[in-house]
Amino acid sequence: MQELTKALVRNIPKSGPTDPIEFYRRPLIGWLFRERINRGLRLLGPHRFDRALEVGYGAGALQLLMARDVEEIHGIDLDADPALVEPLLREGGYQPHLRRGNVLELPYDDGHFDLVVCISVIEHIRDYRRALEEMARVLTDSGQLLLGMPSVNMAMEIGFRAIGFKGIDDHHVSTPAQISSAVNEAGLRIERMNHLDLPISRPFGLRLYNNWLLTKAP
Repeated sequence: MQELTKALVRNIPKSGPTDPIEFYRRPLIGWLFRERINRGLRLLGPHRFDRALEVGYGAGALQLLMARDVEEIHGIDLDADPALVEPLLREGGYQPHLRRGNVLELPYDDGHFDLVVCISVIEHIRDYRRALEEMARVLTDSGQLLLGMPSVNMAMEIGFRAIGFKGIDDHHVSTPAQISSAVNEAGLRIERMNHLDLPISRPFGLRLYNNWLLTKAP
């Protein structure tokens, strides 16, 4: 799958109160926001998908990118307004299937998607086990779930305060360790993973972001 670029997000408007699209355009912070996603996309490789769902589509940047490699693209978001994002996709020549909804109660049939992408959403969810179960439920038996979330450490705390948030604990209620331990219980298994680290992270443990490529357990 192709990667998210600064040019792609340059003119995308904000779609709701929690949409962070403005950070994707900043000089350094923007690279970090885009690179966390791109590292996840690299886990997918050069594949095409019949039907894909993005959980938390926000302003639609990843929708625009995914639509190039997906026959039928869907998105669900708790806050974003579909009416603001759909014109952006139609201008790109794509037919969007966007709706407001909750990942804890996905309004789709079992086995409906061969790809589900959930980037920087699950850390905001207390009932993360239910979220994982729901995303697993809507996957085909051979489908893939691309899951990404930030770390919880001093580097992320400093970063959150630097861009104007109170602190990471005000926004992130689940951790990568909790998610990793819940994967098997949700009927999933980890196929591959990668991370985004600061250059000085190895001696100090300053990991910024975590990506997992999950499939249904046999």
